[in-house]
Amino acid sequence: MIKNNFKFSKYRSTKTNHNSNKRIWLYGYHSVLAAIENTYRKKYRLVCTKNALSKLSNDVKKFTINTSIIDTKNFCNFLNENAVHQGLALEVDPLKRDNINDIFGEQTDNDIIIILDRIKDPQNVGAIIRSAEILGCRAIIGSTYHCAQETGGLVKAASGAFERLPYYSVTNISNIIETLREHGFLIIGLDHSGNVSIADLLKNLKKQPIACILGSEEKGMRYLTKEKCDHLVKINTNSNFNILNVSNAAAITLFAIRELL
Repeated sequence: MIKNNFKFSKYRSTKTNHNSNKRIWLYGYHSVLAAIENTYRKKYRLVCTKNALSKLSNDVKKFTINTSIIDTKNFCNFLNENAVHQGLALEVDPLKRDNINDIFGEQTDNDIIIILDRIKDPQNVGAIIRSAEILGCRAIIGSTYHCAQETGGLVKAASGAFERLPYYSVTNISNIIETLREHGFLIIGLDHSGNVSIADLLKNLKKQPIACILGSEEKGMRYLTKEKCDHLVKINTNSNFNILNVSNAAAITLFAIRELL
């Protein structure tokens, strides 16, 4: 069984997140509850239904949050009409991340870093964050201009995990890959054209920190990103029907690393 100790992301000064000064609305029970409990999250106001507030009352009382009870029909004043809010919306600042070099402060051979190359769908990124938190990933790194940034939809898809797992936005993925390599990380690229399966590769590796790169479902990794990988690997399947959703591929890969390495 994988043990995962609960802790909040205590990242305060922003050096990687270009969207740090714009307030956003979080929504959904797990996302809002986790944000309320995260003392490092700057919160402005909570709007909710009476029923939803009753489920949060003890948690809200611990903090000073401007709270308003509204009818369900009025959530459209704050959120997209398609947002599945479950009667809760919280206005916040985006989480501010510390210097990414903090990743290396307590580095171990068990560390796993996920790098996202051109994954723009917030639902996929949120789902990856959720799986990564559960499976013991150290951090997730995405491109500032080519990956989904923190939004209510992304945080909702992460179902509370966004408050716990660092999600860094960086301007240059290539530089980060080189920095990770300098710190002893093996760079693995997940690609359906890989010449070896992730399982077969892991069986022949020594225990070491790993950075796993995931590309977009449409185009995969960029050519220059592939060139920086130590290994290109694939997930063996029993069907040629289609490629896996990237969030499912991330979960399978993380599980394989934990079980086989």
